[in-house]
Amino acid sequence: RRVAQALVTTDSEWETGRTRRPQKEFSVMVPSRFEGWLGSAACVALTLMTIFMVVGATTAAPKSPPHIVFIVADDLGWNDVGFRGTRIKTPNLDALAKGGIILDQYYVQPVCSPSRASFMTGRYPFRYGLQHYVLQGGHDYGLNLNETMLPEKLKEGGYMTHAVGKWHLGMCSWQHTPTFRGFDSYFGFYGGGEDYYTHEHGGYDMRRDKQPNCGEGCSESAYEARGKYSTTLFTEEAVRVVQEHDTDKPLFLYVPFQAVHAPDEVPDSYVKPYEGVIADPKRRTFAGMLSALDEGVGNITKALMTKGLWDNLVLVFSTDNGGPIAAPGCPICGDRTGANNYPLRGGKHTLWEGGVRGTAFVHSKLLALPGSKASGLMHAVDWFPTFLELAGVDPVLPPGFPLDGMSQWSMLNGSAAGKRDEIVHNIDPLHNVDGPMKRGGGGDAALRKGDWKLMLGAPGPPDVWSADPGINDTDTDDAMVVVETQPDHLHERLHIAVATQNTTVQLFNVTADPREMHNLAAENQDVVKALLSRLTDIASSAAKPLFSFGPPDPKSNVKLFNQTWTPWAEKC
Repeated sequence: RRVAQALVTTDSEWETGRTRRPQKEFSVMVPSRFEGWLGSAACVALTLMTIFMVVGATTAAPKSPPHIVFIVADDLGWNDVGFRGTRIKTPNLDALAKGGIILDQYYVQPVCSPSRASFMTGRYPFRYGLQHYVLQGGHDYGLNLNETMLPEKLKEGGYMTHAVGKWHLGMCSWQHTPTFRGFDSYFGFYGGGEDYYTHEHGGYDMRRDKQPNCGEGCSESAYEARGKYSTTLFTEEAVRVVQEHDTDKPLFLYVPFQAVHAPDEVPDSYVKPYEGVIADPKRRTFAGMLSALDEGVGNITKALMTKGLWDNLVLVFSTDNGGPIAAPGCPICGDRTGANNYPLRGGKHTLWEGGVRGTAFVHSKLLALPGSKASGLMHAVDWFPTFLELAGVDPVLPPGFPLDGMSQWSMLNGSAAGKRDEIVHNIDPLHNVDGPMKRGGGGDAALRKGDWKLMLGAPGPPDVWSADPGINDTDTDDAMVVVETQPDHLHERLHIAVATQNTTVQLFNVTADPREMHNLAAENQDVVKALLSRLTDIASSAAKPLFSFGPPDPKSNVKLFNQTWTPWAEKC
């Protein structure tokens, strides 16, 4: 069997000394079983693509709206994928990334639900009250029903729309579930996390919604999924959707995988190749989880090619937030899975770069400059208008619903520079340094403007740095926290008056200092004042957070629904 050859960058900015020169033609291995992936004869080689890198190459515009496949990994760290030089093998992701456009300045929200809301609405979460933490099971709120959803808009362009995987945008009423929000079908779990095999988190949560507006009397709990690994389940379902698709219509397929979110669970066959390669068992299990996800992406890709959709298709891969990491005294780091955000500071739950700078790429035969890197600013809200431009659909929203996203297709296709010079990372009046479930704390906010990043309040924890996994790949608690002699001013705080309160202010030049080691607020007070003024203007349109600190609605109790999570409210 041929060993996979993945195209790896030679850009010294990434992993100097651990890369090899790109090949003009390559094939990728998609193992049907992971046993033997590093040497056994049990793997099946599949040629995914042949790409000729021609400087200045151009491509014809699509004859019809392209198929769009949007794959989301959950809790993937900045430095977890193979194309960034780690020892985790992701040959399919590597090949797609290296034959497409890697997004180098791409941002998401610090946690799950806000990022998914950004994808689906093209609007920052602070505009509709989802800026604080994630949706909690049993609480009577979700993404507001007056928000226009991406699949709803794509249907204006004649798209068939299907979702497979994690929803996490609300389930208090049937109207909050996927097939009432524009999807023609849905298979997955409504909540935010669960066991990969039992599909339980306080109750069973795996649904099959076969048609639009599939609620009570239509939606089925997929009990046959018990005992089956979710990454495999979602891959098989996505492949089925592709195989059954009517090729006369454009396809939008949204695949938000559960992986690599906690808990740390994966079949042993995916972990065995890393024995003796990665020392820390937590990182080793994480590597297996990511390898299973990579295999799933390869199988979906194969199905798209077999169906004849590949030549007129845009595939996007994105994380939903940075990887969760460990840190001393961190009360919200319990969901750490072995992810790594090297060389960035912080991780999931934080406004540090390690929490909001995301791994993403675009792959398509429609790209004019495949094999390159986009360095312009881009945010999760940009996918909404970008996909709609590809679909030929006007992204206009109802009055009173400003669109924050900008179509970035011209940047992705190499015909223009990026349109963004500003990103609102968040405006959250509830954030507390002791964790999202604690009241008060003064809140936090962050704004990126050009090279500058202003942060108010408590952007972390964790506020430490991941160790370089290319050096040790152990990622034990000690290795995760880089113990360095920090500059004295690193932990200084500049207090300035904002309204009637003193607020902690930090300012970083994240272009020159992507690790956020040097707080430059004291010596750049003119920049601080200008960004504070801008942030104050934006905050005037922020909605009150919907997050509830109270107990779940008793009507949501799974005991009332055969131990199964089920929408319980007529309105919420």
